[in-house]
Amino acid sequence: MQDNNIKISVIMPVYNVSEYLPKAIDSVLNQSFKYFELFLVDDGSTDNSGTICDDYALKDHRIRTLHQKNSGAHNARNNALKLACGDYVCFFDSDDYIDENMLNDMYNISLQYNSDLVVSGFYIHTYYDLINYITLDYVPHTTNGLEVENFNDKYSFRKNAYLNFDKNMFYPPWNKLYKLSYIKSKNITFPITYRDDFPFVLSVIKDIENVTFIKKQYYHFNRKRSDSETQKYFPNLYYKREEEHKEMLDIYKYWNLTNDYYSLEMISRRYIDRIIECIVNLFNSECKLIKNEKLITIHNYLYSKNFNEAIAIAKPKKIYLKIMYFVLLSKNINLCYHMGKFINLIKKRNIKLFSKLKTNR
Repeated sequence: MQDNNIKISVIMPVYNVSEYLPKAIDSVLNQSFKYFELFLVDDGSTDNSGTICDDYALKDHRIRTLHQKNSGAHNARNNALKLACGDYVCFFDSDDYIDENMLNDMYNISLQYNSDLVVSGFYIHTYYDLINYITLDYVPHTTNGLEVENFNDKYSFRKNAYLNFDKNMFYPPWNKLYKLSYIKSKNITFPITYRDDFPFVLSVIKDIENVTFIKKQYYHFNRKRSDSETQKYFPNLYYKREEEHKEMLDIYKYWNLTNDYYSLEMISRRYIDRIIECIVNLFNSECKLIKNEKLITIHNYLYSKNFNEAIAIAKPKKIYLKIMYFVLLSKNINLCYHMGKFINLIKKRNIKLFSKLKTNR
């Protein structure tokens, strides 16, 4: 395909996903939209993922395979981004898949509104055993329920952004179509950091002027039980959440919206939800802290400046969250300890219930 016929550059990091990779690649190749290039970036896979990439590249001229030493998805995306020739770019994961009209619909919407960014809905399939899963729906908020909503000035987008933060639309990179000239004009790349997706998206929306939301779901994110957050222990989770909270406060300060009640309430509620996550994280079987150390850690969480500022503003929406907030506000460390232990038990024993509760919070 000639470079001038490439409208969308699809970038897919690949690392040890041979079981899922063919379905991910096929879902791109089977798009109703044909004018794309697909970068398969093998990040030093030790299984046969790299070979699968090469085999596909031999069969379809739209595929470009890159091989690099294992250095993370951020490097894989950034390396492909330097070579991208499309007018637009999107980032997909190699163990997920997309519906056949995703590129076509998002491209046409972007042309219609001259969008710098198009955001669509997605599905999360959370497996609770090897073959069974629960599907959760994530759909953007649009004013009055319109199927498509465009914000073509900074102020209106920023003022309403809290609504789609609440819908989880800005956390992943893969439910979006980005105008490549905008990305390059701002020198935006994926940072070298743990969980680098969210900082990248924040960089994209920081100065953006033209954003379009589509109330359609195209992307299928697969969360396998073995690699889901229900099974992993993150020793530095609290520090990462503190870092993300600062990033949220910083961008809203930059937007001059730190006094906007709705935005600040969303930020505060988001922070408290993540403090609960940090407490529950202490009860993962891989956490080696003894009980007294966990109690001290919880005490430090609940007596921090950020926590006390956020808990005074946040307004939980669900009854079970109101109960959790009541426990947190009590500052009864033993009670908070047992609350975290109980939630972790639900995560281990009933992933279906836990996923539903988490999504509907």
